[in-house]
Amino acid sequence: MNGLELRNHFSLESSNEVAQICNSVLLDIGITYFNYIKIHHDGSRELLTNNAPWIDHFYKNSLYKSVAAIDIEHLLPKGYFLWSELKADDPAYTHGREIFNIDNGISFVVKKKAETLLYIFAATRNNYTINNFYVRNIDLLKRFILYFTDSALSLIKKASKNKIYLPEKQFIHPRKVMMPNMGVEKRSDFLRKTQIKRFYFINQENDLYLTKREAECVAHMLNGATAKQTAQLLNISFRTVESHLQKIKEKLHCFSKEDVVNLLIDTNIHDVILTDIIK
Repeated sequence: MNGLELRNHFSLESSNEVAQICNSVLLDIGITYFNYIKIHHDGSRELLTNNAPWIDHFYKNSLYKSVAAIDIEHLLPKGYFLWSELKADDPAYTHGREIFNIDNGISFVVKKKAETLLYIFAATRNNYTINNFYVRNIDLLKRFILYFTDSALSLIKKASKNKIYLPEKQFIHPRKVMMPNMGVEKRSDFLRKTQIKRFYFINQENDLYLTKREAECVAHMLNGATAKQTAQLLNISFRTVESHLQKIKEKLHCFSKEDVVNLLIDTNIHDVILTDIIK
């Protein structure tokens, strides 16, 4: 069967509005392409993009059946992936690169029970250095995803009412993805071998750190737990938790719980704490 014709579809018609949201922010940092996709278990998808011609070409030429597209849409675990990790000779990449000058990208994958969310950023074929930017500024890309969700909420709601239905089911083969996989046992072994007693704040004062117990309190706080809930989870008293939180505020020169959370996010230590504590 031939590809899917998306003429007059909302996903294409909305591209100018999406471009207005994206381009004023992303073009300044070298990112020329953005794509939002929500894929449901039945293969249907909600889609927004700032490049309608490429999306029209992608579906018209059945590129949704390519290995690269299926890997990203169905097989990659949650997280973010540079396109350089995937197969560069796949039609989904070669068409985008050679015909539309879309290359050097990064895809964010968010797994939920009922669907998978994809946020895709890319640049031009000659902009190789953008990959260094991605790695060093993941927090900015995550921030843009939140910004887009807020700014494009009305478009996202309309996209949910204008899904794309593929003319045929994608063939998903679990052995397609050729990526190094650490595995649960090896990952657990790594965490066991790297037990942390003091969580130092890199790029801050040399002697600024959280103790293991302080980090445990902060980890639960970052997960939304109250002081009382944290006390129950750690099997310690409420007063002990409050004491730890007060010491943390004093160390970080913060006046509120919100200030602590914001500082932890800025220093990128929270991901390590959560990985080490919340298993």
